[in-house]
Amino acid sequence: MSRVLYETLLRAGVSAQVVANLKRDGLTLPEIERRFQSRKPSELSSAPFLTPACPGYPEKLHQLYDQPIQLFYRGRPLNEVAPLIVGVVGSRKATNYGLSSSRRLGAALARNGVTVCSGLARGIDGAVHRGVLEELKREPEAAPPVAVLGHGWDFVHPRENHDLFRQIAERGTLLTEYPPDHPPSRWTFPARNRIIAALSDVLVVVEAGARSGSLHTASFAGELGRDVWAVPSSPGKPNSAGVLKLLGSGANMLTDFDEFVHHVTRKTRQAPRRTLPALDDDSRDLLLRLARSEGEIESICRDLDWSATEIAYRLTELELAGLISRNIQGQWELLCWELIPQLR
Repeated sequence: MSRVLYETLLRAGVSAQVVANLKRDGLTLPEIERRFQSRKPSELSSAPFLTPACPGYPEKLHQLYDQPIQLFYRGRPLNEVAPLIVGVVGSRKATNYGLSSSRRLGAALARNGVTVCSGLARGIDGAVHRGVLEELKREPEAAPPVAVLGHGWDFVHPRENHDLFRQIAERGTLLTEYPPDHPPSRWTFPARNRIIAALSDVLVVVEAGARSGSLHTASFAGELGRDVWAVPSSPGKPNSAGVLKLLGSGANMLTDFDEFVHHVTRKTRQAPRRTLPALDDDSRDLLLRLARSEGEIESICRDLDWSATEIAYRLTELELAGLISRNIQGQWELLCWELIPQLR
């Protein structure tokens, strides 16, 4: 039996004995996945879970070629966490500087309504979650945390994060693709990293060695088109090599937490959808012609049987509506390409 098949079935909450029986029956992997995706939660486990077909399944996880076929959760449903998510990961053997930076960053993000997602590992992961929970104690309306586990929640790994585990289950959301009785393994944590990267709109790395798992998370994030940021540390330190590698390959340098929070909230905030202002048929026709001719007003004038006064009036109307402008060469440019489909 392949490891892929074995883990796929374990994620679906199927016992090892059932795995062996299905394998002997000759079922293919797609057939097995279809069979268990169609089963109801009560048939698999008492733990609530989502499948890719469920309405509450995170849309961003559909970007993964190997999206979790089941996502178990405890605490708040995912649709109750803040829509903007920043992933924060880093070294398990963090320095005091790294731990302090992570706590401050977690608190700053939560305070500004940004959900923090991490892996609840020793070191940076635990520190950023502590910062979020401390902020929640001060301000109950702060954004709750999300922790993605590399095992089922019958296990707490590392044991020292038991209290964090409990608090996040009460105040935030615990996620895992593994059923409750699935133990941690050397395969499950790297798999967990892809979920953190996919859920996050932005990823931050705080301290990472040359072979840190955080670099894998950053790689997943980059492949998915997420912005990657890194908190710089002193060159020559064991935890600086991975961060310096990220910065050298184009990651953004994070040196001021307040500026960073302002940047991500401003950049990812959804702008209100523009609608086309009320225009008569002639002005709509002129705007559409400008789009088709890329602003060549001379050719439009030749096609239209309008006077120069009429053309000037229409252009001024569109300019005042913020739909066109005149560049330094005197040519008209459209400022509303996204609205052109509304003309058709």
